[in-house]
Amino acid sequence: MRQDVKLRTSTWDNIIIVVGVLAALAIGEMMDRHGMPQKWHAAIVGSLVPFAVAIMSYRRWWLRWPFWVSLAICFAIHTMAIWIFFKYAMANIQSLGIALWFPVAFVETFFLLVAVKKVTEKITGKHESVKLT
Repeated sequence: MRQDVKLRTSTWDNIIIVVGVLAALAIGEMMDRHGMPQKWHAAIVGSLVPFAVAIMSYRRWWLRWPFWVSLAICFAIHTMAIWIFFKYAMANIQSLGIALWFPVAFVETFFLLVAVKKVTEKITGKHESVKLT
């Protein structure tokens, strides 16, 4: 029985990773076709990493709609912040290596994990302890 749970979890983990990578590649390809600067590739990876980690970390909440609502709220805020930063603060930069942006994504991951939990608690009104897996 325990091996069945691990197999199911591993399958879902792989599905999430594949879908995330394919989505990132599709978005990157569309951006390239529209002539957007390469720096936006770092923005894509910098978005994919924290949200994939959050989704996989809160696996126990997948069937709860407040989790997905809070994730969507955080994604909307993240997208606006990234767009403003890359559009205006980095206006003169056309190319940015993903490796240079990765530390920012790494730090953002921890903030995102807390933010998703806090927004979910606001939506539900419940304060529960969460064991990240």
